[in-house]
Amino acid sequence: MQNQTSDTKPLMNKICIMGMLRRADIKLTKQRVSLASILFNFKSGHFTAEDLHDETKIKNLKISLATVYNTLNHFSQNGLIKTLQLDNQKTYYDRNTENHYHVVNEKEIEDISTDAVKINLDNYEVPEGKKIKSIDLVITLSDK
Repeated sequence: MQNQTSDTKPLMNKICIMGMLRRADIKLTKQRVSLASILFNFKSGHFTAEDLHDETKIKNLKISLATVYNTLNHFSQNGLIKTLQLDNQKTYYDRNTENHYHVVNEKEIEDISTDAVKINLDNYEVPEGKKIKSIDLVITLSDK
């Protein structure tokens, strides 16, 4: 996650953040507004709970790591962010809630448009009474 310096202009101000939380039916608390203000003002849309917690320390906010996790899970359940399980070790969060895929190159996570990838499900029959809700695709790159 890229640190926001004092000369960086916020992408979303506190009023916008509060409105976004209200529209998502999230009860406003000082901690939720603070965490949302941090995470929605980073240029990079992919981050871990630890990344966000580190930023709270830089800003001298007294928010526990457990509160960060709980808030991120709440935001995810209410559609503000997506949860990404890229491996068994870390959970990442994504501000981009539109349908898209991911390319992982070492520690960099890049969004890729669904139009850029063709998925053929001709040989798969969706069970009766079911529909495809979403397709999550992660392309992981490694050295040759």
